[in-house]
Amino acid sequence: MLRDPRAGARGRPGPGGTGVDARPRPADQEVSVRRARPGDAGELARISAPFAAADRLLRRSPDTFARHIDEFLVAVRETAVHGTVVHGAAVHENTLAGCMGLLPVPQCLVIYNLCVPPEFQGGGIGRTLLRHAVRRAADSGCTAILAASKHGGAWFTRQGFQEVDPDRAPEEWRRLSPAGRKSSLYCLRLDDR
Repeated sequence: MLRDPRAGARGRPGPGGTGVDARPRPADQEVSVRRARPGDAGELARISAPFAAADRLLRRSPDTFARHIDEFLVAVRETAVHGTVVHGAAVHENTLAGCMGLLPVPQCLVIYNLCVPPEFQGGGIGRTLLRHAVRRAADSGCTAILAASKHGGAWFTRQGFQEVDPDRAPEEWRRLSPAGRKSSLYCLRLDDR
């Protein structure tokens, strides 16, 4: 999962960054996960843009997200709008708190564009999205989940992924990874779970 693009490894400030985001996190970060909808494409592009600008994700336009919207899961956080009541019920606002693209390739599910905006990091949203990916992969008969990271895969290894040689990855994954990106590849074997 991608952390605040302003922070470098282990939370130290990266180029042009201020380090780990010190803003207080919401106490309750319970989220629901659903398939992305066509109307989410612009918001997916918006929350992914800072990570793409920091070269932590590939740059994708809202149109690109719209064309691939069926591949995305989104984490949605519902918050009450303070003091707003309509017909006796509190009004809630839904905010996209993270996203993950999932692309099936033979025997595997590839995770891509996994990101959680800084204001929602640290609350388990990435792990929640990953649980949904594991469930989908298992239901589809996949034996593994693959993910790539250009800037270290510490989050993936903490979730049980192991770094693997990209040359041993399925051909479909190699076609997805742009030449020269120099990403590391991580694999979560489902038969080990």
